[in-house]
Amino acid sequence: MKKRYLQKVLAVAMTGAMALGVLAGCGSEPASGSNESSSAQGSEEESSAEDAGSEESSAEDAGDGESSAEESSGASGAAGIDGWEPFADRVTLKIPVYDRGDSGNGCSDVVNNYWTKWVQDNFGEKYNIDVQYVAITRTAVMNDYAMLAAGQDLPTVCMEYDYDKLATWQADGYLQPYDVEQFKTIAPTYWQTMVDNGNDAYTKLAGEDYLMLGYRPYGNSTYTWVTWYRKDWMKEAGFEEYPKTNTELLELYAKLVENGHEYPLSGSKVAGAGVDQNYPYRDYPQDELTWATMGDYQIPALPSEAQKRFLKWENTLYNEGYKNPEYYLREASEAEADFINGKAFTWSGYVSSTMTQLNSFYENFPDAELGVIVCPDTFVQDETWGSSNAYRPGTNFGMMIALSNNATEDEAKAAMMYLEWLAQEENLFTMTWGEEGVNFNYDENGNPVAVGDQSGLEQQQGHNNNVDYWCVVTAIKTLGSIEKDIAAINPQGLPQDFYDELLANYNGQVAIWNEGYANSDCLFAVSLDSVAEYGNTLYDLYAEYRDKLTMCAPEEFDALYEELSQNYLDQGYQEVIDERQAAFENGQTTKLQ
Repeated sequence: MKKRYLQKVLAVAMTGAMALGVLAGCGSEPASGSNESSSAQGSEEESSAEDAGSEESSAEDAGDGESSAEESSGASGAAGIDGWEPFADRVTLKIPVYDRGDSGNGCSDVVNNYWTKWVQDNFGEKYNIDVQYVAITRTAVMNDYAMLAAGQDLPTVCMEYDYDKLATWQADGYLQPYDVEQFKTIAPTYWQTMVDNGNDAYTKLAGEDYLMLGYRPYGNSTYTWVTWYRKDWMKEAGFEEYPKTNTELLELYAKLVENGHEYPLSGSKVAGAGVDQNYPYRDYPQDELTWATMGDYQIPALPSEAQKRFLKWENTLYNEGYKNPEYYLREASEAEADFINGKAFTWSGYVSSTMTQLNSFYENFPDAELGVIVCPDTFVQDETWGSSNAYRPGTNFGMMIALSNNATEDEAKAAMMYLEWLAQEENLFTMTWGEEGVNFNYDENGNPVAVGDQSGLEQQQGHNNNVDYWCVVTAIKTLGSIEKDIAAINPQGLPQDFYDELLANYNGQVAIWNEGYANSDCLFAVSLDSVAEYGNTLYDLYAEYRDKLTMCAPEEFDALYEELSQNYLDQGYQEVIDERQAAFENGQTTKLQ
């Protein structure tokens, strides 16, 4: 979808009470059951929109970036950093940062490390702001925020990639609206980026301006989430290239077990947002009503045909012995360790120039050969299992940020200043790349190349080159072209180079998107009370039912599926479907592109 078209569409579609988009998380990886397919992808994706109305949004009209705001401590009448002054009294600014656990954080302490101190020294001290980072467990975001809210200790801003979380927080009173004109004066660079990418049309919740939105380059793909596989095992099994269909994958898995690789797909319990995505198991072109009512990834659509196919696939993998029989007791870190220790065929994650997982793998197996699963550039259909390379694309959305209800006027201004300061080219570059000669070096073309192994460095960056700090500005670091950007995230210091496969995977995804086999989720212009009321309950119920369906005998699957699907509907999912359908029929949603 072209940028200007997206801007027009959003301005039209998002009139009414609120602009609702279901956006997925930077770092909310899919559950273990979804990473053995040839279309394995992460949840770092967002929704795009189609025309859903006829009125123009005031957000588009406000996109000229020109405004004024009253003077106050922390900001003068001049726009941007040139107009800032230190606060007269010390201001505390609390910023959330994901805690991904020992295996995913990079630096061990996400709230107190070299880079948090660098922000304090270079931003906080200059403007009399005490910048404090608040750890949010990546797999328990809603629980962590609820506990903070209950203790009246929310951070200055609440932020997430998933719109429904922001909408829930607004409905629960966690958030406060902000003055867009003031924001445009304090943070003109940040605001102009929103305007340039059409994201200024998404500021409203319940008719008021709540959201400040980061940007996601290459939003029609999910190329930064990839799956590595043991190419040497595949060749040993007699396959010259990675299978393109699930039917062919089953043949490969059988050979792997025959060759002595016990439980080659490892496995871990269902956890985190965006679990068990069923996009590769749908019928294409999609039925529009099914897409609108059961097509989002936030609440698993247990009663849908696509989810049934996915779960029957999981049941097959379990009963054929390809997954660890105790997967439901295992953490994601255990599945990761299986790959590092040569016990698993695949592992999925966000690609980064510095990857401790791959460093550790090659330390253990320096002569091993890995490959990256590449999305075929033409649509692949499996007669039994559905598509094998359809996926859920992103859009221009990145992180969505809102002020918490307990943020004072000065704290709110400090938050806006923080976004603008981090959006400055020199500050963003340092936070993403680190220090020259330590975290990166320049190549012969003048492009930065990250140091492959930063373990033990005082300046060791956090997860994915500090993404959980700079994601408020952009979801992906970019040097201006996809070739340069893939070269920049291509893992460094390894026996193998994955550049060609990473680029081929990106090109394959874009080709599928252009063919219409990568559809974003439906957007709603009305509040969905049923989603807020039943969402968490249904997620917990799905995790329970999913394991029952995975571990049952194959001959029992169909009957058990029917029983559990009806229970799922009765526990609130039918109300979700009905409310979504009413919005769709009333013209309050986007359309299937």
